[in-house]
Amino acid sequence: MVEVDQGGVRGSGVKASRRRVDLLDAFMDLVWKLALESRCGTPIIVEGKRDAESLRRLGVRGEIILLRSIRGVRRLFEGREVGRVILLMDLDREGERAMKLVKKSLEGVVGEVDTSYWRRLHAFKSLGFTQIENLHRIPEKILPRNSHP
Repeated sequence: MVEVDQGGVRGSGVKASRRRVDLLDAFMDLVWKLALESRCGTPIIVEGKRDAESLRRLGVRGEIILLRSIRGVRRLFEGREVGRVILLMDLDREGERAMKLVKKSLEGVVGEVDTSYWRRLHAFKSLGFTQIENLHRIPEKILPRNSHP
């Protein structure tokens, strides 16, 4: 397990550098899988425009749906045959509340409501990350440009 604090990965030297690289590797793996699922047609629901922009900066090219209203998202999917959708809300209380409401609303409308990426992102909360709009900044937080792994 990689130890992190508000300033990034704890410690110095070779072990800390290795932990940074491992954490960055885990993050990039998560982003790569998210981008791949998106390209394969799985829609991603986010809370706002800046969240979508952050995902685009990380290479997510598929459909990203902005959550304007829970009822509106439900209506959008009622008219489509969607086997799976990914929810990617902020990691704060409001985001968790929105995620639960959207998930409940979409049950029975789409085949699967996936919250696994949201759960995996909790590992990066200790870096001070709580908002999807800052997702693209995590690599720099883990491995600042002036550090040498």
